[in-house]
Amino acid sequence: MKWIKAGIIFLLTLVTVASFAPQDYGNPQQVTRLGLTLALSEGRVEIDRFAGLTVDIAHYEGHYYADKPPGLSMLAVPAVVATRAAIGVTDEMWPLTMQQVFLLMKAAIVSTTGLFGALAAALLYLLALRLGASEAGALLASCALAMGTPFLGWSTTFFAHVATGSVLLGAVALIVWARDGGRDWVAPVLGLVLGFGLTIDLLAAPAVALVALFYVVDRREARLWRVIGGIVGGLVGLLPLLVYNQLAFGSPFRFGYSQVVGFEGMKQGLFGLTVPSPVVAVELLFGLYRGLLPLAPILLLVPVGWVMMWKRPELRSLSAVGIGVAACFLLLNASYFYWNGGSSTGPRHLVAMLPLLALALAFVWPDQLWGRVGVLALLGLSMFFAGAMTVVEVMADERIPAPLLDPILVGVFSPEGLSGMARMLVPWLGFAALALLRPSGSERHQLAARPLDAPLEVKLEE
Repeated sequence: MKWIKAGIIFLLTLVTVASFAPQDYGNPQQVTRLGLTLALSEGRVEIDRFAGLTVDIAHYEGHYYADKPPGLSMLAVPAVVATRAAIGVTDEMWPLTMQQVFLLMKAAIVSTTGLFGALAAALLYLLALRLGASEAGALLASCALAMGTPFLGWSTTFFAHVATGSVLLGAVALIVWARDGGRDWVAPVLGLVLGFGLTIDLLAAPAVALVALFYVVDRREARLWRVIGGIVGGLVGLLPLLVYNQLAFGSPFRFGYSQVVGFEGMKQGLFGLTVPSPVVAVELLFGLYRGLLPLAPILLLVPVGWVMMWKRPELRSLSAVGIGVAACFLLLNASYFYWNGGSSTGPRHLVAMLPLLALALAFVWPDQLWGRVGVLALLGLSMFFAGAMTVVEVMADERIPAPLLDPILVGVFSPEGLSGMARMLVPWLGFAALALLRPSGSERHQLAARPLDAPLEVKLEE
C-alpha cells in the first residue's frame, strides 16, 4: 500500500506542476537556462542568440554564455530535443515564436524541476515511514512539501532550487537506506548525486558538504572506503560542470559567475557572498516582503519536529543535519548581495532547504484531537497560500512590498484566480483521499535501535 500511495503522491504532484508550468517564461533566468539547453541540443555552449533576451549572461572572448551552472539545462536536453522534433523547430529557425518558446519551456520544466519536485514529495513520504513516523505524519510531511510551501510554485519554473532540494533529500534517503549494510556501492553513488547537485547549483556547496559528512560519520565501519568512494563519485558528478567551464571559459575552474555582465554586486566577496545580515535573516523568515513563514505557516512546527526527532537516539544525527542544512541556506541567503532574489514571491534561495525541513513535520502529528485540529488548520492555510501563489504570481516584482497581500490575496479572488484555485482542488482532494485510505499494520517501519550517536572515544597522545 505504501508504494501505491507514493505513486499517487508522485502523479498528483507532477500533474499539478505540469498544469501550471511554465511561470513567466520570459523571465531572464529561465531564458538563460533554456538558451543553454537549446545550444547544447545543437552541439554548442554559447548562447549569443539569447544575449538580447536576458540580462543573466556571462561574456567571455566575444561570446555570451549562461552565467548559471549548467546542470539543470543539461537535464532538460532530452525533453527539449523531443519537443523540438515534435513541433518542427530546426537550428535555422530564429527568432522562435512565443508559442514555440512556451512549449519548449514547459518541456524543460516538467522534465526537470517538475519531475524532481514530484519525486521529492513521494520520497519524503517513504523516507518518513522508514524512519518510524506514523502514516498520518508521513502524509502530513509529503502534503506540506508538495502543496503547502513555495516548493510547489517554484516547481513550475526553470530555476534550480527545487532540483537542489530534491537532490539533498535523495542523498539523505540513500544514507538512511545504506544503514542496513552490505551496500558498498552507496559511497560512489552518493558522491555522484551530491557532485551533480553542485553542477546544478553551486550555492548548495555547504549543505552538500554537511550531508557528505553525515554519511562519513553515520557509521564507524569502512570510513576510508566511504571517503574514497565518495570522492571518486563526486568528481564524476562534477565532471559535466568542469567540462562546461573548460569549453565556455577556457578553464575547468572559471565559472560563469566570474564573467557575469552587469550585476556589480556579484564582484563583492565570493560571487556576491559577504557577511550574513541578521536583519536580512529575520526578513527572510518573518517579513512580508520575502518571509518564508507568512507564506507557509505550517513550517512553524518544524522546530517541534526537530525536538521530537532529537528525543529518539537513532534520529538525532538526522535532526542535526536538517538544522544544519537550514542554517547553511539561511546564512548564505542573508549574506548574498542580491538576497531578495529579484523577481520572487518569498525567499526563493531558501526553497532548496524545504524537503529536509518538511521531513521534521512527519514527527509532529499529535495524539490529542485539539492538536490535530491545530496542525490541520496550519496545513490548510499553507495550502491555500501556496496554491494562490502558484495560480497568481510566483515571481513577484522586487518593488512590491508585500506580495502575499497584493497581488496574491487580491488576485486569487479574481475570476482567473478562482478558476486556477478550482484546479487546485484536484490535488487537494487527492491528498485528502490518501489520508482516508487505511494502512496495513506492517507499514509502520522503525529503524533498528543502535547507538548511532554514542560518544566517540578520543585518545590523546602525551
